Amino acid sequence: MKISEDRRKMLKIVTMYYEQGLTQAVIAKKMGISRPVISKILQQAKDNGIVSISIKDESAYVVELGLRIENKYDLRDVLVIPTNEQKQPEAIQREVSIAASFYVKEHLKADMAVGLSWGTTLADMIDEMPYCSFPSINVCPLVGGVSSEHLYFDTNHLVFRLAEKINSRCQYFYAPALAESIELANILNETKLVKTAMEQAKHVDLAIIGVGNPNESSTWKRLGYIGEDEARLIKQTDVKGDAVASLFDKNGQTVNNEISQRMLGVKVEDLVHIPDVMVIACGEEKAESIKPLLLGKCCTILVIDQAIAEAIL
Repeated sequence: MKISEDRRKMLKIVTMYYEQGLTQAVIAKKMGISRPVISKILQQAKDNGIVSISIKDESAYVVELGLRIENKYDLRDVLVIPTNEQKQPEAIQREVSIAASFYVKEHLKADMAVGLSWGTTLADMIDEMPYCSFPSINVCPLVGGVSSEHLYFDTNHLVFRLAEKINSRCQYFYAPALAESIELANILNETKLVKTAMEQAKHVDLAIIGVGNPNESSTWKRLGYIGEDEARLIKQTDVKGDAVASLFDKNGQTVNNEISQRMLGVKVEDLVHIPDVMVIACGEEKAESIKPLLLGKCCTILVIDQAIAEAIL
């Protein structure tokens, strides 16, 4: 079969570029053609089906999922951890925590202010955090503390542990995450200690938060903060998730019910003004709670498992 000169030229360029690994500049010199023309011919070869690119790596699928979410919700970065039927939930959570910890370490900069919420996912992430030294970074809580019996998940304890891992300074939030009453929450919010903590929390450069689905598996529920009465109120007020000091709706806005009014710390609306907000989560049921945060522009970075990514899309 006779090959036209144009087609022969295209095949030669394609072979040199994809098979021999020559750069466009080298091919342009060899062929006596300008580099923009080489680029145009390579694109034509793809458009005409002469070249079909497939990435042979099991991670390619989850990278594509991440890019689709990134583009759809205009996010800075999305890390998706592969899952399969053989992996136990504990193993998946550990992989998500490891990915988040290394991502955070790579993006720490001198003089940053880092804010933390609380919960099991953040505790696991800090467990996996490699030791490093950033003495000019300040780590502070985004919410009040939880009771001493659950110290492992407490925001002040997590702040201390992260500061220890990265050799930085830290501040504390001397108030409960959930006050016993709205009246007490109002009194505490007027104190100098809480006002100072709130001011610091609202002006961090990077916020690292977990997200819960109080209708399914919220840490609030597991630790006994949400009983039958609270669960009934959550259903009645159409809550889709919890993060920082908010129970929020399908649009990522705080539901102003009695529980939210008792929570001390930054609200999801405050996250919009923080340059970078990283949400870490695993478990498909979290997708229902992450979507509202994406719609409300409350996060810029996601570290999630494949099940969540697929459910979001």
